[in-house]
Amino acid sequence: MANTEPLIAGRYRLVTALAAGGMGVVWKGWDERLHRPVAIKQLRLQPGLSPSEAANARERAMREARITARLHHAHAVPVYDVVEHEGQPCLIMQFVPSISLQEALRQRATLPPVEVARIGSEVATALSAAHQAGIVHRDVKPGNVLLAEDGTAKLTDFGISHVLGDVTLTATGMVTGTPAYLAPEVARGQPASFASDVFSLGSTLYAATEGSPPFGQDDNAMAVLHRVASGQLRSPRRSGPLTPLLLQMLTADPQARPTMTDVSHTLAALHADSTALQTARAGAGSLATARLQAPLPPPRQSTAAPKTLADVRPVDRPAPAKTRRRRGLIAPLVAGALVVGAVLLAIVLTNRDGNKSGTPAVAGRASTSAPAQASSGPRSAAVSATSLATPSSSPPGRAATAGQLARAITDYYWLVPRDLQEAWTRLTTAYQNSHAGGFSGYQQFWSQVKRVSVSDADGQLPNSVQATITYMYKDHRVVVERTAFQLTMSGGQWKIDNSTVLSSQSG
Repeated sequence: MANTEPLIAGRYRLVTALAAGGMGVVWKGWDERLHRPVAIKQLRLQPGLSPSEAANARERAMREARITARLHHAHAVPVYDVVEHEGQPCLIMQFVPSISLQEALRQRATLPPVEVARIGSEVATALSAAHQAGIVHRDVKPGNVLLAEDGTAKLTDFGISHVLGDVTLTATGMVTGTPAYLAPEVARGQPASFASDVFSLGSTLYAATEGSPPFGQDDNAMAVLHRVASGQLRSPRRSGPLTPLLLQMLTADPQARPTMTDVSHTLAALHADSTALQTARAGAGSLATARLQAPLPPPRQSTAAPKTLADVRPVDRPAPAKTRRRRGLIAPLVAGALVVGAVLLAIVLTNRDGNKSGTPAVAGRASTSAPAQASSGPRSAAVSATSLATPSSSPPGRAATAGQLARAITDYYWLVPRDLQEAWTRLTTAYQNSHAGGFSGYQQFWSQVKRVSVSDADGQLPNSVQATITYMYKDHRVVVERTAFQLTMSGGQWKIDNSTVLSSQSG
């Protein structure tokens, strides 16, 4: 180790500058006493500060060290020490050989949702621990998420965090944080909160899957702040199974966002499910190839009469309850892991056959029909920017947007099966009675479901939505259905009034 570099506090030697930000410069350093690499953050005071302002900035850095030192978590970069150098505080932190998520996105443009779910779940666990300690990070963004050499994610830079209830050290009217990742209420000048961190993490994960933050990027920080404050959110296009959770995290109302603990659990579950499906697809590849090469059996001669248009028209009336239960239990028993993998492959990769579903026709599980012809008109976005800036229901006298219709469906499936009481209120009385057989039948069906997700939700004016619903059952079955919904405005809220399964794959 060369001895020509500056030595801080008689112990820490600066080696290489790593990054610079609004609050200071981060260096790779060397601890001469313990003979280990460290990260050193030097506070960089802006020129022209008065003595009181400079003292305030130095106290801010000392406060950062005291707050962050409380947090001990595998996915948060710890602070080892705080010292002064030439009158300025320096934070001594763990050195993590890594690149930031921001740099990873520069190199790769976007990351697959399954990888983003893993990164997000790890960061969320650190933030959940911080929130339990009363700490608000206030600057969650890709540049503060480090990806270690083994892929592990670690959150760093609690430099503008504060403990709720402490006297703020930020000057009145000064907005701290990165504009593109701020929550709308913070951009409007309101205090940051735990819910603000949830929004900022949602923006970070959105940027990782979509390629840019939800409010876009602009050299004009005020223009970005204006879009953030007004909720001009761009609808996600590439986030796949993460979409429903991201929309919840990015909702304009802080009270409607999930807690960071809920976010952590949901992301971990999404990552586990996505990994299992990828494994199933890989395991089924060789079997699918072998089947394509095998000779096909002779076609069966059908004795049924030809179907008329009336035969394939969607049927809104559900089958009797006993028939539904019997059909739901007639699931083919498939022996061998390869066969199960092949079935899962067919579920994920195909949605073309349009087979009639033999599943219960209950609320949230639509009545079934033969495949419907796709609409020839343009397909609308899954959720529009307007739907995230306003409640999903339309105020009296205002026409709905396609995004608000789609949002009503994603909101409903976010509730099931964890909050059936609230989800039940999102159905019309007629739908509750005709499709669910009352609340007891509704509970019985959803008690079998471990998790459900929504993708490709397309609102179609004036009151329709088509969406792909994936049900993951507790007995490890997976059912993927393309479903058409009819909605009705009731009590200031869009409610499901009818539904028809257009195509279904199950295993």
